[in-house]
Amino acid sequence: MAWQQRVPVHILTRDIFSITKVPSYTGLISNFGILTWCFSWAICTFTFFLIKPRHNLDKQIKNFIGLSGLISLWLMLDDLLMLHEQWLPYLLRISEDIVIVAELIWVIFHLIYFRKIILKFTQFKILALALLLFIVSIFLDFLPIKIDYIGFKSDWFFLLEDGSKLMGIITWCFYFCGVCYQQLIKYSNPI
Repeated sequence: MAWQQRVPVHILTRDIFSITKVPSYTGLISNFGILTWCFSWAICTFTFFLIKPRHNLDKQIKNFIGLSGLISLWLMLDDLLMLHEQWLPYLLRISEDIVIVAELIWVIFHLIYFRKIILKFTQFKILALALLLFIVSIFLDFLPIKIDYIGFKSDWFFLLEDGSKLMGIITWCFYFCGVCYQQLIKYSNPI
């Protein structure tokens, strides 16, 4: 084990709740969000590899689904490993804000690039709702207010910030379940 001596192996292998002695419901909402990101990634990836496009438009829809799956995977890993909060700022020596802006630019570019598909062939209002909920969460995260983490007012703040993020993730997942279902039905019953 000479390759890795900085972090004890039990820290990497044991359950976080056993190590930290916190209740098992700690971070429940965050963990549910991570699982929902994972489901979005899985359904998009499964659909991407299952459908066989016959026309250029079908190939574009397949690419939209596949790249959306990669975005879901990245955002899942970001939430799970706290990439934008800790790892990327540390490794790249940049601020957390720059990482968030880069992620936003990636998503915006993705949406602009596939805008015709999104607007013409999907239930885009569901995606718009997901994006609105993410915007609320990001806006609240960037507010220059000090939170004491204890007390009634901070509970409402966290419910609003983290609740809007979770609802955004769920809505994002619901949207892509619909998009993928539509494509799977199309290819199971070709006309």
